[in-house]
Amino acid sequence: MSTSLSGLVSGIDVQSLITNLSAAYQAPITLLQNQEQTQQTTLSAWGTLQSSLSSLQSALGALQNIGSTNNRSATVANTSLASATASANAQQGSYNLSNIVLAQAQSVYSNNFASTSSGVGTGTLQIQVGSGAVQSIAINSNNDTLDGIAQAINSANAGVNAGVIYDGTGYRLTLTGANTGANQSFTVSVSGATGSLASLSYSSGTSGGMTQSQAAQNAGVSINGLPVTSSSNTISGAIPGVSLNLLQASSGSTTLQVSASNTGFVTTVQSFVSAFNKTMGTINQLTAYNAQTGSGGPLLGNAAVNGLRTQLLNLISNPAVGLSSGASYNSLGSVGLGLSSSGTINLNTGTLQTALTADYQDVVGLFGQTGQTSNSSVQYAGASGSTVAGTYAINVSQAAAQAQILSSSAFPSGGLAQSESLTFGSGSQSVVVSLSSGSSLSAAVNTINATLQQSGMTGITASNDNGKLELQSAGYGSAQSFSVVSNVASGGTGIGTSTLAASGTNVAGTINGQAASGSGQNLTVTGPGNALGLQIRVLGSNTGNLGTVSLSQGLYQQMNSLLSQALSSQNGFITAAQNGINSTISGLNAQIATLQQSASNQTALLTQQFAAMQSQLSTLQSTSQYLNAFYNSGSSSSSSSSSSSS
Repeated sequence: MSTSLSGLVSGIDVQSLITNLSAAYQAPITLLQNQEQTQQTTLSAWGTLQSSLSSLQSALGALQNIGSTNNRSATVANTSLASATASANAQQGSYNLSNIVLAQAQSVYSNNFASTSSGVGTGTLQIQVGSGAVQSIAINSNNDTLDGIAQAINSANAGVNAGVIYDGTGYRLTLTGANTGANQSFTVSVSGATGSLASLSYSSGTSGGMTQSQAAQNAGVSINGLPVTSSSNTISGAIPGVSLNLLQASSGSTTLQVSASNTGFVTTVQSFVSAFNKTMGTINQLTAYNAQTGSGGPLLGNAAVNGLRTQLLNLISNPAVGLSSGASYNSLGSVGLGLSSSGTINLNTGTLQTALTADYQDVVGLFGQTGQTSNSSVQYAGASGSTVAGTYAINVSQAAAQAQILSSSAFPSGGLAQSESLTFGSGSQSVVVSLSSGSSLSAAVNTINATLQQSGMTGITASNDNGKLELQSAGYGSAQSFSVVSNVASGGTGIGTSTLAASGTNVAGTINGQAASGSGQNLTVTGPGNALGLQIRVLGSNTGNLGTVSLSQGLYQQMNSLLSQALSSQNGFITAAQNGINSTISGLNAQIATLQQSASNQTALLTQQFAAMQSQLSTLQSTSQYLNAFYNSGSSSSSSSSSSSS
């Protein structure tokens, strides 16, 4: 009878056993990974909401200055004669345009010359445009050809453009005024001339020089029978808010129609409505609940999101903040913006158009921040995001003033007894104005203004103040300053040889009793209080109580503030939620990593232990086989011996 020990190592699937044990270790890891995936889904939902709100805020930005959207159109019946544009709030109406004359620049041409490269002569050309300063241009052997003279004139920026034209028989020098208008006519005189240079002179009514081919001329048009002129073909100010561009001379007539046009305004509102509805759709999707499946959106039940949704809807449905009690339209619903059951906006463009036509300013106040004043000498200029809607009292203690210098004596009735030079200073700029002997006050004023204009010192103008020369800055405030001095001690213009200097004055006062800072005519609240950041423009010289300014907080300011709070990277609830989720995900990842390491260690240990067991079993199996063999061998020998004995 034989004995077997093979049963000690049979029936053990070590790898299957390790795999099953590893799966048991993986179960809590899988649970944590599922939790992480849920957190990632929620984090993605917050990102989707954040992106949608940012897009809404961008679209909302167009409402901030919606009041500046042009609400007028200007149409000329005969488009070949003129075109026109109208600014916001231009007076509507129909205007007859007739007897159109186009503005012209003066042009003159010289006699024929055989060549553009042969010498014409030397000397000095003196060009004067209107009553402006005389520009002297030296002509010498280096530039005495027709081409050289034309180039020298153009380089001098003398107010005329020079060119050389071949007319089929010879070459002619042409001069054309740089600007149109009757006051832009020019003369050319020549001094110290040699050769044919003297033939390049020109003065109206004088022979022997160049010939005029076109006179300087103002543009003209009769508007409803009233003649209007302009130095250029663009006429602005004749019809307030309308710019008219004359295109073709005509003795006939056409019609200009200025009409209400709210297309730009409506388009801006439509873009906002589209963005708002898209955002509400996103919020609805993220917070939805499906009763059939029993599942909900990743942000279902979130109090902050639900609160934001409610606030957004209230801004659309509630009355506007800060509008006067007598406002024709005091809610978005009254101008065609209604809410659906899902929270989206239904826009009735017809109702909006009607409201805009009836009361444009009230409708503007519903969408953007606007202000109105009770005194015509005060204008609303703006407000900051800190300004609270309301009505505030205005008190002006000092009116703004221009920098002003008045001559000490009346201008000589017979004109200046001698030539006189006035030197103007403004900042780092200095300009000398030369006045000719015999100049009247009117001529002196024209010369001063033309010279300062041509020299780029455009912020100072001269005028006649009851027979005295008055010099005044164009702007208001302490930033406006200039000086003037004459080379004539007494008499003359009355300026004298002692430098006269002047500076403007800033407006000063309070709004709502709060301290305010003046800059020119602008008064801005700087002191703490509800009116902080409110700015007005005070016209004229009146002081004291100047009525009130009423500020309305339109949809833009209120919704932008709400969205800015929600989207704030510092303390917004979206950032807080994202930070919390990211922290949770980091914690879950740390736990998963720990469990994965533990599972790996346990698997390695089991593998090692089973390997050791296998080694032991293998040794036992070998011993078993040896013993079996030995036993079987011994048994066989015993049997053989027994047989032999028998």
